[in-house]
Amino acid sequence: MSYKSPLATTTNFGLVQVGTGISVTDGVISGSTGLLNYGFFADGTQTNPVANAINIVTFTVTGPTNGISITGGNAITVVNAGTYTKLFTTIINKTSGGTSSISIWLRLNGVDVTGSRQDLELTNTLSQIFSSGNFTLNIPAGGNIQMCWSSADTTVQLAALPAAVGPVRPTGDSIKVTLTRIS
Repeated sequence: MSYKSPLATTTNFGLVQVGTGISVTDGVISGSTGLLNYGFFADGTQTNPVANAINIVTFTVTGPTNGISITGGNAITVVNAGTYTKLFTTIINKTSGGTSSISIWLRLNGVDVTGSRQDLELTNTLSQIFSSGNFTLNIPAGGNIQMCWSSADTTVQLAALPAAVGPVRPTGDSIKVTLTRIS
């Protein structure tokens, strides 16, 4: 199979039609970052100081981002309107016996998102349990999401993992969230 040289120009489409979001410079095809909005955010231990209260997750670690940021310490805010998918992981621990539950859910612009809640039933004392989930939603330009959680048991918390040895292992954040624009 042979190709035109270069693969594409602004006047000769070749194999790729140059248009919105795609450009060609000296035969090199590039995509704009318009749809590539993403952000990674995390934090360490978060306690449950009041039973049955809404705890809004705070974020102190920001990883790679483009068009998404943290505002007010707890709101993941987007620059561009679009459909986003949110993935999260948590490490939960419970330091007392008995059975308790924890609810984790999402807010969009300060309003609880219907269908976003997940519940975990925690039995006896747990050193750690790993939880993950995802949700896809439309977010307007300048909109934000927040992660919320609650438990009737004040001994339930989102817990970070300390560094370990034998073999050497890094720390682990109590919550990690990745938000990616998919359209």
